[in-house]
Amino acid sequence: MKRILVIDDDSIIRTLLSNLLHKAGYEVVTAVDGNTGLNLAFEVQPDVVITDYQMPRINGLEVLENIHHQSPSTPVIILTAHGDMALTIRSMQAGAYDYLEKPIKVDELMKIVNDALVLSEQSRSIHNQIPLSSLKVLEENSFIGKSAIMREIFKNIGRISIIKVNILITGETGTGKELIARLIHHSGITRENPMIVINCASLAENGQDSELFGYCKGAFPGANANKKGKFELAGEGTIFLDDISELSDSNQARILRVIQEQEFEKPGCQGTIPMKARIIASTNKDLEVMVRDGKFREELYYRLKVFTINIPPLRVRKDDISDLVNYFIAKYNRKLNKKISKVGEGVIGFLQSYDWPGNVRELENCVLQAMVLAYGEILEKGNIMLTNTIKPWLDESKNNLISIEEMEKLHIMKVLEAVNWHKLEAIEILNLTRPTLNAKIEKYGIRKVE
Repeated sequence: MKRILVIDDDSIIRTLLSNLLHKAGYEVVTAVDGNTGLNLAFEVQPDVVITDYQMPRINGLEVLENIHHQSPSTPVIILTAHGDMALTIRSMQAGAYDYLEKPIKVDELMKIVNDALVLSEQSRSIHNQIPLSSLKVLEENSFIGKSAIMREIFKNIGRISIIKVNILITGETGTGKELIARLIHHSGITRENPMIVINCASLAENGQDSELFGYCKGAFPGANANKKGKFELAGEGTIFLDDISELSDSNQARILRVIQEQEFEKPGCQGTIPMKARIIASTNKDLEVMVRDGKFREELYYRLKVFTINIPPLRVRKDDISDLVNYFIAKYNRKLNKKISKVGEGVIGFLQSYDWPGNVRELENCVLQAMVLAYGEILEKGNIMLTNTIKPWLDESKNNLISIEEMEKLHIMKVLEAVNWHKLEAIEILNLTRPTLNAKIEKYGIRKVE
């Protein structure tokens, strides 16, 4: 009979899991805390361990690490009532078989337990563990999301960040593909090395060898010193090929050759240089269609998509909007010298009613614009502008970005036009005093269009 160890300081959860697993035909051993659980684990040698994360003295991650130190093949499932991105990634990196949030879904738990038992039988010797990344790095290179679909992505990042394989990240514009690439880089075995970003759309047809591979002194007229290219600068880190679908055919051939040969030539130098970096590529286009239409090299496509992560659009993970808004407020409070600490009633519901065609980038710009207009410590619904006037600063081109003052001017103009220049209505919507509104009208030279 398969033996399962359940560790949880909540007696109700212990009883619930024990009864559930007994009915399924398993022998169950329970422990009230991490210390007791570790002693039992080494004594009874369970086939699977289910442990709570938040416990006195020793938490679930420490239980996981201790068990895997003694028995790397024992699957450990972590339960938590307060899941987040960083904890999900750390759990998977430390070797957790899976990570579930309370309240527990019975069908989901039983499937995971059954699969874990199969794995336990088949691969007792398998063990992948790396030191935990520092929380500071994860905070600096984080991705916000607690929805079920994002939790699965974080689990996969936890797994693949400790294996140097090529990765293809797909998703609509504004979903955060580069953020995911940075999270992969800084979460795993490449984090101590550089991450080099290559904008594929901007690679020139002429001179691209110098940019990508560098050159040695005397390689051509004007080459007066050695230069390192992006592939050499990356070392054993990460090369991020942003907008891979925009690569010209000749540059596709160059990149493919480097991936195939795992080395590259530096113009003007003798010999070759090993290519040790991991390649992460991103695209907002369907590369399979491009391959079928002869616009993208099939072999390069398959070389890049050893593992694929598809970032869902914001409209299908609206549960994450609340966390995203809080994150952006904290981010821009510092930059704008604001002290916004509260979100007004109806704000999140209002934001969740919108489909966000520009995805997370659009939401971020919307929150930024609202914070510019907010007064005091509360972000109000009236500060939010979901109209065509926000489009100028959603464009990815730097040439189309505008200043915060211009954002404010556009919004004041829009509100004044909407209320036919009735200033009492305008100051209620804008959350400004009448003198402040008059001062801004004068400052920006806003005039009523007759």
